[in-house]
Amino acid sequence: MLKITDLQKTFNPGTVNAKTALSGFDLHIKDGDFVTVIGGNGAGKSTLLNAIAGVWKPDFGSIEIGGVNVTNMPEHKRAKFLGRVFQDPMKGTSPDMEIAENLSIAARRGTRRKLIWGCTRKER
Repeated sequence: MLKITDLQKTFNPGTVNAKTALSGFDLHIKDGDFVTVIGGNGAGKSTLLNAIAGVWKPDFGSIEIGGVNVTNMPEHKRAKFLGRVFQDPMKGTSPDMEIAENLSIAARRGTRRKLIWGCTRKER
């Protein structure tokens, strides 16, 4: 479950270059929901995903993942609650692996690690 309440983020606040990327954004995604985020350049899509992942700290609002408030949690600690696959494979976990293999690594989050193929038949 992902719950975002009144999320706000402005880059370069108080300057002539101030840009409000998110303003009063609310979202509630239940377990099992499938969501697609679309919008034009500058709509705030990447800012939203980066705020959820902990790259950007919101100016205001809250982010809960699985009932845990992660709003002020650093990015490396949020990794316990989410996995992320980048559009550009060179920015992912392992750029030489297939998308399915990178996804399987994210799906194994929190489990004991061992040396196995990147993606099992069951995971495919």
